[in-house]
Amino acid sequence: FCLFLALAAAGQLESVKSEPDPNRRAELAVDAADRDLDTARKNWQGGDWTKAQSALDEMKQSAELANASLEQTTKQPRNNHHYKTVELKLRNLIRRVDAFRLEVDYEQRDAVNDVETRLSELHDRILDAVMTKRK
Repeated sequence: FCLFLALAAAGQLESVKSEPDPNRRAELAVDAADRDLDTARKNWQGGDWTKAQSALDEMKQSAELANASLEQTTKQPRNNHHYKTVELKLRNLIRRVDAFRLEVDYEQRDAVNDVETRLSELHDRILDAVMTKRK
């Protein structure tokens, strides 16, 4: 059953990658990252930190895919509402990751903190793209 969940999570990211529209792919990737956080929390509550860590890694990959997908779009970030949608979802995800970081044991916080730091970097990059005027 656990192997099925791991394969389903991997398949989830693969199905997101197969989306041809980069705007839609970015939104799907952030939604997948949100579900990965739920999976990590469930695994941690179930006592399986290894699976929780793999779900956190999957979440980070999903967020990076969202950022990469937005960079592939042809519209300017200021004029692309998908940028703002992804930015808002990513900001909410960062808040949820921070709450999860406070839930986990002290020894496990570094792993969650690393993911939170990476998500914040991606969020700042997306927000900067939206706020920067075209040159």
